[in-house]
Amino acid sequence: MTFLGRMPYPNSPGKHDWEALITPRASLDYFHDEPDPVPKSLVLCFHDGLLDHVAESYAVTGFETWDTGYALDTTDGRVGIVRVPGVGAPVTPLVMEKLIARGADRFLALGHVGSLRPDVVLGDLVIVDRALRDEGTSHHYLDAGTYVDATPALCGQLEAALDAVDDTYHTGPTWTTDAIYRETVPEIERYREDGIVTVDMEAAAVFAIAERRGVDASALFTISDHLDPSGWEPRFAETDEHLERAFARAVAALTG
Repeated sequence: MTFLGRMPYPNSPGKHDWEALITPRASLDYFHDEPDPVPKSLVLCFHDGLLDHVAESYAVTGFETWDTGYALDTTDGRVGIVRVPGVGAPVTPLVMEKLIARGADRFLALGHVGSLRPDVVLGDLVIVDRALRDEGTSHHYLDAGTYVDATPALCGQLEAALDAVDDTYHTGPTWTTDAIYRETVPEIERYREDGIVTVDMEAAAVFAIAERRGVDASALFTISDHLDPSGWEPRFAETDEHLERAFARAVAALTG
């Protein structure tokens, strides 16, 4: 019996030097006649409730995206929010790539995530400065590596915005994984020891796409659940007000 050796990831090691067959511009040309202009700075939203809150609580102008987008009138349309159609790293490029092709050059992923640390609790905000690449998407954009970094300047702007209102936050790395139902106790113990603060499903892809395309990206998270070797504590129903607060801080950072 013959066994194949372990394949590299992605399977074609040289692909990072190759041009893609399907491009964001070709997709735009096919699906859109003349796409609306988009804000230069965009919050990537993964929650319908937050998007509804923004539409109801802010003066906005809608624009066409894969799903829904709003530009904030108070920023003269320079800052906006878009709904990503689903969750997880694989859906991220469907939105980001087209927005970059339309002129967006700064992205902030905003959502609720799991905490790996007992001192990072519901209501706290987390600024992500790098992401552990335990998903698939980032590896098709960048060469092999354990982490991918957020844009330091954008992380600094987030810290300044939160400091200005004396908000509670942490800065640190996240563990990005595609497999929410395969998060194991040994991994949680190891990554906690490595100083990783949260577990999420998108940040590594957001940062990798940004690095590949030469734009800026970071992430601002709030806590929805806690992962501990002793068990799982979900509190998703209590996150709405914290997501709304995080969005307000994000806007302050992106306009500052």
